Amino acid sequence: MLDEEIDSKARAAAVRWARWRLGPLGFADLITRVDASMLRYGRLVTRYAVRTGTWAEEAYAGGTNTARSSRATPPVSLDTLNLWSASPEALAEQSSHVAACGSCQGSGQVTCPTCSGTLRAACSGCGGSGRRMSRARKSYRMVNCSECRGKGTKKCIRCTKGMVGCRTCRSSGALRRWLKVSTVERTQVRTWPEAKALSAHKGLLQDSKRALQWPGASTLASVEHPGPLPLSALGEQALSAGFLAARSSLEPELEPLRGRILSQTLDVFEAPSATVGFEFAGRPGFIHLLGHDLRPTDARDTSAFHRRVGALMGVAMAGFFALPFLFSAFTGRHAFYAEPEQGLLPALAVMGLWPGTWWWTATALRRRRAGGAKSPARWHDRIGISLTAVCALVFAGCFLFIRPSVPELARLTAAGQLREAELHADLLEASGESSPEYIEARNAFVLARIQGMDNRDAVKFIRHYAGSGKGTELLEAACVKLREAWARSAMERGEEEPVEAELAAMSSERAPAFIRDGLRTKLEDLRVAKGKAELEKGEFTNAIQVLTRIKAPMFASERPEPLLARAYLLQEHACPGRNVQCRALALRSAAAVDPGETARTALASFRAAELTRLNRATHGSNVLGLAMRELRVADADSAALLSVFEGDAELTAARSQLLGRKEELLRGRFALGEPVEVAHALLGPNGLEMHRSDVFRVVDAPADTLTYLFMDEHMTHGLYVTTPKHGLQGLSPAALQQTVKRFTGLELSAKDLVHSGTGVAHVPVRIGRHAALLGWYDGTLVEAQIGRVEP
Repeated sequence: MLDEEIDSKARAAAVRWARWRLGPLGFADLITRVDASMLRYGRLVTRYAVRTGTWAEEAYAGGTNTARSSRATPPVSLDTLNLWSASPEALAEQSSHVAACGSCQGSGQVTCPTCSGTLRAACSGCGGSGRRMSRARKSYRMVNCSECRGKGTKKCIRCTKGMVGCRTCRSSGALRRWLKVSTVERTQVRTWPEAKALSAHKGLLQDSKRALQWPGASTLASVEHPGPLPLSALGEQALSAGFLAARSSLEPELEPLRGRILSQTLDVFEAPSATVGFEFAGRPGFIHLLGHDLRPTDARDTSAFHRRVGALMGVAMAGFFALPFLFSAFTGRHAFYAEPEQGLLPALAVMGLWPGTWWWTATALRRRRAGGAKSPARWHDRIGISLTAVCALVFAGCFLFIRPSVPELARLTAAGQLREAELHADLLEASGESSPEYIEARNAFVLARIQGMDNRDAVKFIRHYAGSGKGTELLEAACVKLREAWARSAMERGEEEPVEAELAAMSSERAPAFIRDGLRTKLEDLRVAKGKAELEKGEFTNAIQVLTRIKAPMFASERPEPLLARAYLLQEHACPGRNVQCRALALRSAAAVDPGETARTALASFRAAELTRLNRATHGSNVLGLAMRELRVADADSAALLSVFEGDAELTAARSQLLGRKEELLRGRFALGEPVEVAHALLGPNGLEMHRSDVFRVVDAPADTLTYLFMDEHMTHGLYVTTPKHGLQGLSPAALQQTVKRFTGLELSAKDLVHSGTGVAHVPVRIGRHAALLGWYDGTLVEAQIGRVEP
């Protein structure tokens, strides 16, 4: 009877345990066996202490230091010493001895850490480099350190002959050492036969009196003994519970000379227990129960529950991501399907797929048995698969049978529900519907929809439905009217760009020609009127911009060419006197559009005058500087004129004479000692860059050189050559020779480029008629001054 009672209570406890862990419905049918018994078990509480010993030391300060001559040995060995043989104070007194200091080997002195015994320490003023920044006169250059005189080191002041006192032993050379013993008390609680099977017994592993008062078990024996528990103290209950066989695993592991057991307590209990086996999700499992109320313990195999939870979580996560995808697959085809009337039913079907699939998976796992067999089906096992199948069929039917229709489009248009009608019309248009009924309903919808819309929105809306070209004549006519109204309103506001855009759109849409020509005529007349108004105000630039925008002069009521020629002539009069390019462009443009002879006559007179001026510059002054200035101005003007009158033979010949005259004047001349105009001509327009009012920097100087050209009263009189890294990098003799050759046509002699000596030296040399000064530093060429160079 007892076993039957435990069996029924164990089954009920297992069902409750499964319910609280979200187990399957009908878990009682999954139970395969129940093994009931009275379990005897116990615990051993051991209180023990552990001693540890370490050597402590301090500087020896008593008497004569005998450790310098002989090393003292400790009176005891820590490895073989029994730390429980005496009290910690007695052990410290017995082990006290004097030993040589390990840091200084008993000498009391160690090598100086600052200078490492060399008697020379790094200079603190320069950090050991020997160089420091000088701030005299804000020069900010590196000089020798004044503290170490550039050596980087100075005499160490912290040591005596490279040695300092030892800090460990305070220069005594000896240490007093003794054994320091510490004691730690601990408590260990261990149970048998298995800790997991006893986890329901509260307080069993906590060294608590609650373990003796747990209502689920009865206490058979409780023995406490100071020191290790002897065999004579064990009772019959402890022996029958298997304590002797398990004792070796219950005792703490102590070192013989370090640990000691202080006391041990043995408690033996007895309680009903049961092991409930079950088969679930194709796997067997069990759960162990303990106590009168058969509480679940940690001794169990619940891998089937974990497998079920993992499968259901996987289905739930898959549904979480699949539901939006399925619903968007329906509604994403068109905005028509996103409306509540069309999207509600598929949304409900998709929502039903999630719980149906989840229930179906849970049922399949519950019915599965080990070996592939299945348990009998219950009525609720059909809910999951039925819900899933119905929802899948409904969702598939939504794809097949929810469609827009032409009668619904006509009904919604007649009822004034234009927003709903637009969804039907848009989807029917996209599907290529072309029946006469649809065309009639669509045209009626579009004409009703554009009422009250903005002009631009209405045009865009019509073009969306007029693109098919099937029965769209009525829509295209409405679109032309909208474009014409928009263009006329833009012209009333004085805007031209919208009108041009509408004319281009009407041309591409093949609007009637008389409408396009009428708009073009009104637009060109508007531009002519604007141009005349600007000319009357004297704003010839604005007049030119307006009149040149006329694309079809034949449609204008007044010809725009005379007005445009007049504006160009006014522009020519407004050009600066020496800006020949501006005047030439204006006159050429006037002659191109003027139907009369006024502009052509003015252009011919201007060209003849400029040719005369260019020829006069060719045979100009005999003063070199003045002649070069005149030739430079004439050359620039001739290039500007040729950019306007391309291929003009007389202008080309005049410019060739100018270039020939320029080459003749520059033949055999160099940049140094000549007028500035000669230097500019030889080095090119971008060869010199203004550095100061009387100093130019040579832009295209040789690599790794920095060259300056000095001038005075429009004459170049000096050349200075160095490197960009002056003072850190020497000047290349080859680069200096190249620079001298370029500016004077001469070369330095080989002996001038050799200098032996130390320190700074400036050596005077001669380069033809030019005096030069070469700067040297310790045999390295640093700079060169040719001619008269100001400091």
